[in-house]
Order: sequence, then structure tokens, then C-alpha cells
Amino acid sequence: MKNEIKDGVMVIYLEGNLLGEHSNAPVMELVKQVVESGSKKLLFNLIDMKFINSTGLGMLLTAVSKTRNAGGEVALCSLSDQMKKLLVMTKLGGAFVVKDNEAEALEFLKGV
Repeated sequence: MKNEIKDGVMVIYLEGNLLGEHSNAPVMELVKQVVESGSKKLLFNLIDMKFINSTGLGMLLTAVSKTRNAGGEVALCSLSDQMKKLLVMTKLGGAFVVKDNEAEALEFLKGV
């Protein structure tokens, strides 16, 4: 996982497989720090994400919930076809703001 701040948005680059608690804990700690810092704008760039299971999907939902409950917003971008299908199959597409690429997602988050 890499992260950087762009235009006031914390961009988190998830890579590899998002499968369980060992990979989710550092992400959730970063989400907590962002929410507590007052920024409250998060972007998960999934361009290098290879696989995600229900635990990883649950972590993303928790990040969205915590951020929105604090008055912030979260977006996902650069989803693989597999990830897009997973959101459709689980009927969770409406729970996330999904943009095609990082530039579109940053533009969206700047406006909220």
C-alpha cells in the first residue's frame, strides 16, 4: 500500500490481494488518521489491485461508512473488470462512488 495527498485528498493505492485482517489493518489505521485529521476525503486507487474477497470488500465498506459518518467522502477509481463485476454481483455498486480514473475521482472529491 502506498499513499499520498493530492489536492487535499488522501489517495491510497491498494495493490496485490486484499484478503484479510493482515492487509486491512494498515488501511483502516490510515483511514482513521485521515478522518481524525479533519481532511475527510479519501480516494482508493485500485489500478494495481489483483484480487479482493469479501473481507477486503467489507474493509472498503467500513472505510466508506467511517468517513461518511464523519462528514467526509470516499471514491474508488481504476477498478478492474473483475472488481466491477463483484460490485454488480454483490449489489454494492451503489454504496461506492466509482470513477474511471484518478483525475476524474480527484475532480469529484474536490467538489464535495
